[in-house]
Amino acid sequence: MDVKDSVPENMQKHFNYKEQFKRLKKAVDNKFYLEAIFIEYAIVEDRAESILLYEDNGIKSDRFVSIDRKLNKIIKLAENKKSLPHRYFSDALINEIIVWKENRNQMIHALMKQHLTTQALEELALTGERLAKEICKRSTNYKRAVERQKKKRRTKEVIEREFYWTLNEL
Repeated sequence: MDVKDSVPENMQKHFNYKEQFKRLKKAVDNKFYLEAIFIEYAIVEDRAESILLYEDNGIKSDRFVSIDRKLNKIIKLAENKKSLPHRYFSDALINEIIVWKENRNQMIHALMKQHLTTQALEELALTGERLAKEICKRSTNYKRAVERQKKKRRTKEVIEREFYWTLNEL
């Protein structure tokens, strides 16, 4: 049995990310830009889904949910200027991801219908790599902030309960 088969789900995801970022680097270094773009898209989509789950804002569905729907939900959450999503996911970042995704879709769907230059694929791959790294970094920082916020709430609730119990004992 492989060690990775017996690890918790979050650790398995960590191993998967580590592996995919190695593959991404190798793909870019070896000019396999289509492979790089494929990996980047998967990373961005997974991070968008995870961002929505951190505060139980996931899109509940038994069927496929598009990356567009996930990104639009993040935009909606970030509209509140006092919210954590607003602090970590600026309109500029999400819009840049949307533009990259649209360019990626256009290139992939037209792969056999138009002349694609290696330079165009390289630019798309390098932009995608930067955005994949950025959304990973921000989603990790966001998750930590959500956990800190929840811990503060729980601590406050415990203090309030203890205070209430103390008052009732008097």
